[in-house]
Amino acid sequence: MFPWKPAAGSILGRIGVENLSGLIDVILERRSIRKFDKNRKIPEEVSKLILEAGINAPSAGNIQPRTFIIVENENVKAQLYELCEKQRFMLDAPLWIVVCVDLHRHLRASELSGVKYDFTGILPYTFAVLDTALSLENMVLAAEALGLGSVIIGSVIEHPEKAKQILRLPSHCLAISILCIGYPAKSPPKRKKWNYEVIVCKDHYREITKEDVENYWKELMVAGLKRAGKRLTEEEINEILKKRSYGKAYSAHYTEEFIREVNRKLISYLVNNGFLKRSNHNKAL
Repeated sequence: MFPWKPAAGSILGRIGVENLSGLIDVILERRSIRKFDKNRKIPEEVSKLILEAGINAPSAGNIQPRTFIIVENENVKAQLYELCEKQRFMLDAPLWIVVCVDLHRHLRASELSGVKYDFTGILPYTFAVLDTALSLENMVLAAEALGLGSVIIGSVIEHPEKAKQILRLPSHCLAISILCIGYPAKSPPKRKKWNYEVIVCKDHYREITKEDVENYWKELMVAGLKRAGKRLTEEEINEILKKRSYGKAYSAHYTEEFIREVNRKLISYLVNNGFLKRSNHNKAL
């Protein structure tokens, strides 16, 4: 679908990528990879191209509040690996990119050019998160288009202070995710998403129904059982769905205690590192 050929003399042409599958195919077929070929390295020019894709993502006001840290030092990797719950597949990925929300550079550049001003609060922080997410998606799609696989490790944001220490981040800088990239050793099937009619609304928000939830959860669970090689009867599937509903599954994973603790860490970090202002009424403002 929509085949695209790199322009003559372009970077893609130079590294031997003559034809890429269409952009829409790349987007629709992409999935997270958790099994990498640990013996296959990524050429430096390919890594740079992926990072260039991140750099060239859209940015509000062209402030570009994002920094990418390539992790090569084994000691730094070991500390981040420990921080991210020792997810074994991370160690097989040859390229680690820590993606940071970074307002420090903007403030520093302004100061170095003779202007010091207060650029903190919910609005600039929200713009910065949005811009960083756009960069992250650009890199994910670039990796996919170049024949690599990737997985986004979000658990680094659960420990903002420890990540700051490991990576020596300045104030106004937050490690939001780690992008692990490599050549896939195994490509898993795509996971079921909510139906188009649930996600896409017309003119006004559409509330989901119980039927929407049950249909989605059943399709997701059945697909997972098939991946595990299990062939169950309709009755057995319905019994599993009674014990493991959408609500039960997510409330068991994202417990109230966990959410409260991470919220506390993040709000404290955002205030202490200059993203948000202190207030007599609410320290998060």
